Amino acid sequence: MATATIEMTSRLPDLSDGAFEAFCEDLSGMFDVEMNCERRHVGTEAVKDLRKRFKKLAAVHMVAAEGVLDGTFHLFFDQGALFILSGVVVMLPERKIREDVKRGSMANAENLKDAVWEVGNLLVGSWDRVFREDCEGHGHFVKKSTVLGKLAENLPETGLSDEDELLVVVYEMTVDPYPTFTCTAAFPQTFLGHDAAEPTVEDDADLVQASAPDEPQDNAEVASADASPPEASSEEPFPPAPPQTTKSDGAVEEAGVEPADEAIADIGADSLAGAGIASAAGLTGGADPVFLDPSYIRSNPSLADPAVAELLRAPAAEIMRRDVVWCTPDDSVQDVIARMQQHGTGYVLVGENGTLEGLVSGSNILAAVSLYLRPMFAKYHRPEDDATLAVKVKWIMSRPVRTAGPDTSLAKMMEMICRHGGQCLPVVGAEGAVQGIVTIYDILVRVLNADDSFSWKGAPPPAPPLLL
Repeated sequence: MATATIEMTSRLPDLSDGAFEAFCEDLSGMFDVEMNCERRHVGTEAVKDLRKRFKKLAAVHMVAAEGVLDGTFHLFFDQGALFILSGVVVMLPERKIREDVKRGSMANAENLKDAVWEVGNLLVGSWDRVFREDCEGHGHFVKKSTVLGKLAENLPETGLSDEDELLVVVYEMTVDPYPTFTCTAAFPQTFLGHDAAEPTVEDDADLVQASAPDEPQDNAEVASADASPPEASSEEPFPPAPPQTTKSDGAVEEAGVEPADEAIADIGADSLAGAGIASAAGLTGGADPVFLDPSYIRSNPSLADPAVAELLRAPAAEIMRRDVVWCTPDDSVQDVIARMQQHGTGYVLVGENGTLEGLVSGSNILAAVSLYLRPMFAKYHRPEDDATLAVKVKWIMSRPVRTAGPDTSLAKMMEMICRHGGQCLPVVGAEGAVQGIVTIYDILVRVLNADDSFSWKGAPPPAPPLLL
């Protein structure tokens, strides 16, 4: 094992300490609870041994890492953590949370799935911030998926097998006044064996296997794994990946690179002709977006139509919405809801003096506010539910923000969304100023309006209204 890898392995427990402590501080400030975390164990274990620690329900967050750490690692939370943390997020009564900790079923966990997902987002955001500050060579952490179930019964969605060796760092965490629960960070040995900052093809395949089916994936590997090999071709299935730069605020900007003409039909072709028109799921994440090989394109001439190629070359500057809505990090959730309703948008950029610091979407808002603020639960409304409206958006915003350049093509933006998730790309110029945003709805409108078989033209609303 290389010296750099040995040093990184020895540092992981301390970095994990800082990341979990940051997570506790973030949740404490957001929901006014007292949280503590203490490390209990560090060692190497096989997955079959790790399963013994999680005999009941568990939540498993799978995290893709780029940089000095390269691959996928897992964050495990036991049944107590699952119900306590998600219950705190949605402001459930203490009695209900305690009951779920003792006797909660898979059905109870499924009811809290959105809250568990949001806890995972907050968790990975805390980890990413600590590693960015304290780990030289760190690139980025992205939560790939969250799996709920009994680890003892084997969860194939995690991509782990019984004999896999893991470096595990085990913690006890408390949220006053609830019982202590266990959380564990688990790093595969293969994950620790990389020194290069750029991922390999094998690494990308591992990420696909570890992703839940409903998550955005790099489906070039999916297609090759699930189908017979495509015909040999001299053409590249993908254009070269664009360079990335990391801005001072942590936002990642991908430079717009026009794909070669012969490859344009490959990028998102199925999303256009199959998923983008017949089913929008290919772009919205409801189904796997498949990137097709050149032999398939040649056998389906309509997919390589010049009009389609021209559409895929359309730049972000031509597609984007220029009426961007802003807020500051210290604005409250209630302030942002008012702006969303006033401007009829589902996305608000967070920053000051034109510097992009984060992004708030309707899903961020719904995950942050109490469930009992919704009209159908009005009879259960309590004064403390209103407190969730006073939470500052800096605690709930998505960050860092993946952006596009004004010259980034429609094809490239489709690829970025399919690969990395999200439904909104701010468009940032070379000088760092935000010029507009491109949402998944804008892309769908372009695709649908370009198809003459549709008898209607127009644009859908940018996002559904918040039911608050």
